[in-house]
Amino acid sequence: MATLTSDWDDYLVELREDAHQLLSWGYSDSKAKLIKAKDEYELTGLLADSIEARIDSPTTPERFMFYSVHNEKPISPGGELGKKRPRLDIQIQRHGVRPKPHFTFEAKRLRDDTSCSVSDTMKEYLGNKGLGRFIEGLYSAESSEAAMLGCVQAHDSAFWFQQVEDAFSGDTANGGPLYAVTAPLTLAGVLADFPDERSSTHKRRSGNTIKLFHLFIDCR
Repeated sequence: MATLTSDWDDYLVELREDAHQLLSWGYSDSKAKLIKAKDEYELTGLLADSIEARIDSPTTPERFMFYSVHNEKPISPGGELGKKRPRLDIQIQRHGVRPKPHFTFEAKRLRDDTSCSVSDTMKEYLGNKGLGRFIEGLYSAESSEAAMLGCVQAHDSAFWFQQVEDAFSGDTANGGPLYAVTAPLTLAGVLADFPDERSSTHKRRSGNTIKLFHLFIDCR
């Protein structure tokens, strides 16, 4: 019998590309509103609404009828109940197969202001409410890929990629206790719409690895 992970991997390439395409459309359609968004809930809500509209549009290629988008989807990785459950920011799910594979985007605001410095921003992005949740297996435990979605509200993508790369390099030099990087940041090349996207690979606490994409969109 095939495992959940191997079944998911059967659809990996198509799912990865289609999830990125839906996000690209959602970003294009909501960009003007994203500039005015004040928090992650507004950012991901706007993106998810635009993705849903694209899925429902008669001009969208038919294969996207097999997808749905979930915003702030509650999960219970540790048996949490009710409002204590963590929530996935944006999840693209493929229907028509069982188990239903999905691709998750965990969104973070990339800021540098009086209420959130660069250091604070990177703690959010890389810490136990961001990238750390994938490494711990709290998010996408059954998947071998997922994505961090950086909503740039200060500096530019190159600046933030450098912050991530410096953090990974420093951790690796200390034995990798935080991020367990097994493959450093490299250009991802998933979609031409996102030419600067990077990916990295990390060893999870379970012993498996996860490939994480780092996709930054301009929300200034």
